[in-house]
Amino acid sequence: MIMVNNFSFNLKTHDFWEVYETIKKYYPIGLRRFQGKGIYFEYPGIKKLSKIVVENTHDQNNFKERWVNFSDGIAEELKLQHIGTTLGQAPSFSSSIVIKRKKIENCIHCKKINFSVSLLGDYYQIFGSDSITIQEGKGAIYYPSVNIITTSPHEEFEEIFKFVEQKIRNKYPNHKIIPFRLGQFIIDGLQVRYLDDEDCTINKALFNSSLSEEYIKRYTRGNNGYGMEVWKRK
Repeated sequence: MIMVNNFSFNLKTHDFWEVYETIKKYYPIGLRRFQGKGIYFEYPGIKKLSKIVVENTHDQNNFKERWVNFSDGIAEELKLQHIGTTLGQAPSFSSSIVIKRKKIENCIHCKKINFSVSLLGDYYQIFGSDSITIQEGKGAIYYPSVNIITTSPHEEFEEIFKFVEQKIRNKYPNHKIIPFRLGQFIIDGLQVRYLDDEDCTINKALFNSSLSEEYIKRYTRGNNGYGMEVWKRK
């Protein structure tokens, strides 16, 4: 079960100040999106964030060269389906690899490895998901629900999880994983420009809303602290 907590850490063992400083650089913590006369959107970091997103994801040539070719290549090596999940205003590149898809009558069960690379700093995210989609009528309406998140290399996700993660590390050698446990921490007063949510999580600030607690039904499996060792104090 997911426990959403406020951002904190043990100063004697780990150092997450880098993550906090990155978020503070781009987001005016404590200012609401529609506060006053829209001063949130005049924050220099928000303006810079907008330019970064446009340059990397709205420019189709840059997007293809910097991400699509990479994620397509992973799917090609695995001989599996690739789904692009990069969102228009979210500050990350994002994709999914479909491991298994099975349809029984109007019910579709799908297993995916989902991975994102932040555009705001040297961070990446990776997790497995099991989702159920109910198809109504002749396919015009779908009702999706993500039921379980697998937060580390675990059981049927282990091999492909590790494969995709190694590809990310090869392409982005300076990037560090944001462990699931860390990514679900809330920072009081943090709002992101692409959501109306109050007090957003680190994952929403650096990546996207794919791990929003209202979507994933609060169930996880695996090691929620996977990747914490790379953040240990030396």
